[in-house]
Amino acid sequence: MAASVKTYVVLENNIESDRNEPYSYFVFPSMRELRNCKEIDEYSIVYSTVEQLKEAHTEEELLSVMEASYNKLKSPLDNETTGYLRAQGVHGEFFSYVDFIARKYKPVKKETKVSAEVINIEPTAPIKTEPKAQRTARSKYDPDAKIVVTGDNPYREGSNRWHNFEALAKSATVADALAAMKALTPGGNSVDIRLALEKGAIQLGG
Repeated sequence: MAASVKTYVVLENNIESDRNEPYSYFVFPSMRELRNCKEIDEYSIVYSTVEQLKEAHTEEELLSVMEASYNKLKSPLDNETTGYLRAQGVHGEFFSYVDFIARKYKPVKKETKVSAEVINIEPTAPIKTEPKAQRTARSKYDPDAKIVVTGDNPYREGSNRWHNFEALAKSATVADALAAMKALTPGGNSVDIRLALEKGAIQLGG
């Protein structure tokens, strides 16, 4: 009897969910087990093979998803990728990356008590202000460059990147945009500026 093929699911987290990362990566022992995941929607990436990824998703889309997590997770590609996956280009890279970081699915559980404790910690608010200014200074973009909106929000409404772009579009300069996006949970960064530039949604002026 043939072994079941693992199925991978990449969820684009909504800003209203309790997941603090832009995307969540899960692995299921078989396609049948997907019925236990009620969070899958039309924006989720669901596949079992590299070929399925190639049929349904472009290289640009997969690179954008991986880049959103690279700043938090080390890529396994240097030691884990097989010769076959390397030959598959970006799609093979994505397959190897998700296989390395995917975990068993667990539904989100809201913890009201924890939230209440966090709110009661008075030093939290003032402590967050200084790191934001430091991160803004490290951006590769001129902090004084003006932001000119040239297109509509290119992301799914309600997603983390959608909210990041909304904050970006309402900002006068790069420095203002970085500060506004850092204030969100989860926060945005200069990657959101680069993606918006690549999608033709904004321009940077002098």
